[in-house]
Amino acid sequence: MFNDKNMKIFKVLLVLSVSIIAVGAVRAIVIPPGTCITLATTSRGMFLTTKAVNEPGPGTIDATSCDIGDYITTSMTVTSLTVHDAEKYGIFVDSGGMVPGAITVTISGATVYNIGNHVGTSFMPDGSQRGIGIIYDSGTSPAPLAKGAITSSNVYAYQKGGIVVNHNSNVNTTDTSVTGLGPVDFIAQNGIQYSRDAQGIIRGNTVSNNFYTGTAGLLADGSSCGTSTTPPCPPGRRYFSTGILLFDIDPSNIQRGQNDLSGNQRNFAVITDALLD
Repeated sequence: MFNDKNMKIFKVLLVLSVSIIAVGAVRAIVIPPGTCITLATTSRGMFLTTKAVNEPGPGTIDATSCDIGDYITTSMTVTSLTVHDAEKYGIFVDSGGMVPGAITVTISGATVYNIGNHVGTSFMPDGSQRGIGIIYDSGTSPAPLAKGAITSSNVYAYQKGGIVVNHNSNVNTTDTSVTGLGPVDFIAQNGIQYSRDAQGIIRGNTVSNNFYTGTAGLLADGSSCGTSTTPPCPPGRRYFSTGILLFDIDPSNIQRGQNDLSGNQRNFAVITDALLD
């Protein structure tokens, strides 16, 4: 429940967020070192912070201490942009946030790394389910679509996922390198993930080194297994990492081919709508 004080703070942040997005539609905003912009709401939650809004590149964004490196809310092309050291998302393309609206965003020649948990200014990945290099999200249905393309980019040193295309977004991912942390026992990484009715093309990418060596997993009833306080997981119930994951999705909506997949625990996996029913 909001009290009067919290409601006043929320209204101030709401006005600030609308102001940022309105200005960002005209020009990019990148704020001084050591500071972050607070967003009243996004399709991934409230009160996230970002280093930049609608920054097209070329250039570098040091997102240390911010949740997001570059928060994109308008149709644009992002070229030769380097983003590093955000806590949750490197580049976040959002059509379902504060001011929902269909957008088309092309990302070309980007470099994104060190996305996830930090201790001080050092990237120290852990088991928390965050840290995605590039994400397109349209929010929960019905919502305006995020569309676009990721091409000729390099994503590495991410905590949970390299590229995520989520919630009906329609994105082509091509000729891009996505490199996980290698064998780790604290999180099950995924290189490229299309989920929740997303669509698009996955072609000509190099996806490697997503491999989970831990023992944790999930039982059929939804309870945890394989941790220090739960029973061992039976066969087939441990978490696993993938190079390319299609989750809660009709795989016929995805065209894929000519991807170079290596060093992943599973190079490719599909979890369909039917399996989740």
